[in-house]
Amino acid sequence: MMGRIQAGSLLILVSGLLTAQVAAAAEDEWHFGIGTGLQSFSLDGTVGFASTAGGIITDIDVSNSDTRDYMKSAFGLGGFASKGPWTINLSGGRIELKDNDSGLDVKWKNTNAEGTVDYTFATKGRHRFGALAGVRYTKHEWDITSPSATADPDEDWTDVLVGLSHTMAINEKWSWSTRGDYGFGGSEGTWYATTGLNWRPWEHWLFNVNAKYLKTEYGNKNNVNKSDFYYYDVDQPSFGLGFLYVW
Repeated sequence: MMGRIQAGSLLILVSGLLTAQVAAAAEDEWHFGIGTGLQSFSLDGTVGFASTAGGIITDIDVSNSDTRDYMKSAFGLGGFASKGPWTINLSGGRIELKDNDSGLDVKWKNTNAEGTVDYTFATKGRHRFGALAGVRYTKHEWDITSPSATADPDEDWTDVLVGLSHTMAINEKWSWSTRGDYGFGGSEGTWYATTGLNWRPWEHWLFNVNAKYLKTEYGNKNNVNKSDFYYYDVDQPSFGLGFLYVW
């Protein structure tokens, strides 16, 4: 997976963050939801790490069609609690990719957890506009073995998030939700955006079709000769399906 890191896309269980503002009908009451889903993503960018042969910087080119070949496990879960203009979102997940090709053995574990608070500051007709803040935790664990070198970078960081959200109620069962945020502090900067169509055919079930984009930059290329060198500058677009139980 390194050198040609063709780690492919991934069908995984994810939280989906399907808040969808279900509290519109009775804003003075608490509303809750918990769910997961299927997500397919690709990776495109650059990864660098220290190895027994010195610092290495290599490109990542991950297509969605290759993902199943490399996925060993994946799990994700998310939920929300909302009352009035306030919504608390929590989510977490973990994926593991594994590839063995011509003597090159690569394992990658990606763990993440996120918590945000969203405040609806304006309502205009069918539209609701929110401002959000929170934190996102990320951990990368690699185990790389080749005939010429080995490496096992293990890095984690926490970013502060700030962003905006928008929800448009199409009718009683359909809505459209969009969110964008910027993360900073632990990394050199992350950009995240998601948009999705929500469908609530029954009182306690919500379904979602979504597209997401995450750009993450961590570390400094100029530190390539340091023993603890790790660099990750990768775009991660994805699309998926989610489902949520709400009450």
